Amino acid sequence: MNQINKLMIVLGFTFLSGCATTYSHQSGNNSNLSIDSRSCDNQADMQAPVYLCRNPLMCAPDETSLVFSSIAQNDAIYDQCMLQKGYRPQ
Repeated sequence: MNQINKLMIVLGFTFLSGCATTYSHQSGNNSNLSIDSRSCDNQADMQAPVYLCRNPLMCAPDETSLVFSSIAQNDAIYDQCMLQKGYRPQ
């Protein structure tokens, strides 16, 4: 894998982690936000685990799309769980 591909993967992960959504409960009571967020994160990890490359230092070309797809699925399940618990994205 050349340097450009490695740079694109790092930038992709940086971009995805920077897009984290904050939530607020529709009732205005966010006292359980931390617990509910961890619960939804665990549920997302169980239903759609994030793909880890065979070589932890770099992904092979055939793995790149698997990584991005698994991150998107994991995020979607997390978001759905938070919405079902009554939270709305900010």
